[in-house]
Amino acid sequence: MNAIEFLGTGGTRTRTQGTTCVRVSKHCVIDAGNLINTLEEDVFKIEHIFLTHSHLDHIIDIPFLADLFVTQKSIALKIYGLKATLDDLRQFIFNHRIWPNFEEINLIGHDDKTIELIEIEIDKSYPIDDVVLTPFKTDHTDGSCGYIIEKNGAGILFSADTYRCPRIWELLDKNPHIHTLVIEVSFPSSFEKLAFDSKHLTPALLKSELEQCQRDDFRIYAMHLKTLFSPTIIHELKTLQLLRNGGKILNDYDTVAF
Repeated sequence: MNAIEFLGTGGTRTRTQGTTCVRVSKHCVIDAGNLINTLEEDVFKIEHIFLTHSHLDHIIDIPFLADLFVTQKSIALKIYGLKATLDDLRQFIFNHRIWPNFEEINLIGHDDKTIELIEIEIDKSYPIDDVVLTPFKTDHTDGSCGYIIEKNGAGILFSADTYRCPRIWELLDKNPHIHTLVIEVSFPSSFEKLAFDSKHLTPALLKSELEQCQRDDFRIYAMHLKTLFSPTIIHELKTLQLLRNGGKILNDYDTVAF
C-alpha cells in the first residue's frame, strides 16, 4: 500500500459513516471502529490492530472480529495498546460477562489463542509489514495515544482523539519528513466547555494550537466531526483556513498517500 486508507472517519456512528479506523498496511489497522462493514471478506487479512484508546467508537468491531476469527484463523489477532487501554479491554469487554474472554479461548484446531493483547510503549517504534508505527502520548484518556506512521522516509502524524497536545507540534517541528497531520475536530468552537470536559478539539482550539508550531508546510486533514455539527465545523475550518496545503475533511474510504 502506498497510502493509508480511512475506513471510518466519523465522530458518531451513522448509517452511512463509521467511526475511527485507519488501514496502514495489508495486515494492519489503527483502531477498529469500522472494519467489518468496509473490508467484508478482506477482514480476515487483518492480523494487527494498534489502538489509540479504549472508547467504544475505536474498539467496537474487536469483539465481533474475535467471534469471526475463532473458527477461521490459524494465528492470533494481535491487539496493541498502552497498559490502561488493554486493562480496559480485559476488565470491561473480554470478561465473560459482556463478551467471552477470547484471550483464553483457542482458535479451533490450533494452539494460538484467538486474541493476543500486547502492551506498547510511548515513543517506541513498531515495524509492521512495510510501515513503522510510533505511539506518542495525547490528552484524551489515561491510555490514549496518537501514532506517527512512516514508510520509505515519509511520515504521517495521526493525532486520534485529543485535546490540547503540545507533543504534536514538537514532533512536527523536529521531523520535517512528516508531511501530513491528520487531526480530530469534534465540536464547533461554541462548545469549548464540552470540548474541554470530553477532551476534544474545536476549530478555534486547533487554530490556537497551530500557533505553537514553527512549520506551516504540512497538509492538514480533519476527521472525527460530530455528525450533528458537521456543517458548522466545516464552515469554521474553512473560514479559519485550517485545512492547509491541500488538506480536506476526511470521509470513509478516503486515502492519504505516503
